[in-house]
Amino acid sequence: MTHVLQILSQILNPEKYVQGTNSVLTVVEQHRQASLKSINIVSVGQNALALKLDECGFPGNNVFVVQHKMHRACDAVAFCTVGDESYILCCELKSSEPSRHEVTEQFQSAQCFLSYLDSLLATYHNLTIAHWPRRYFVFHDAAKNPLSKAPLVDTTKNDIPERAQILPVQNGARIYLRKLLGKPL
Repeated sequence: MTHVLQILSQILNPEKYVQGTNSVLTVVEQHRQASLKSINIVSVGQNALALKLDECGFPGNNVFVVQHKMHRACDAVAFCTVGDESYILCCELKSSEPSRHEVTEQFQSAQCFLSYLDSLLATYHNLTIAHWPRRYFVFHDAAKNPLSKAPLVDTTKNDIPERAQILPVQNGARIYLRKLLGKPL
């Protein structure tokens, strides 16, 4: 899994991803008027990285009709590890609590991109991310109701875009990866 993370950092455009620093990944919202500007996911492993998917666009932008919903993307797709387990986190930051439908399209696009990326890894590097568990998270600005310190429950159910977990956080919040995954801290 460390080898996969190293290959990803070699094949992805370095302007389109952020590397973890001191086992922390920062996910940033690019929209200037957003009230939730960033979150920090803590304890993600040494080689973690987050692709700024919303800045990349779908790989077929020049092939497919631009108005199609597949061009919507979530803010980031993070590749990280907890112990010996690898995970893919699809993350979206919102200024207010969104509807589930609003973010499902963005996460479905991420799912398509991950299938494409897996195909590239398999074809050119004989590697795969197909078996890496995926988790979908929407973080929204909640100045009065931040995420509690208790572990989250039912995190294994947010493994498809339609069941993304919607969580209230404060701007710049530090969120432990183990907490997001429902693992003991």
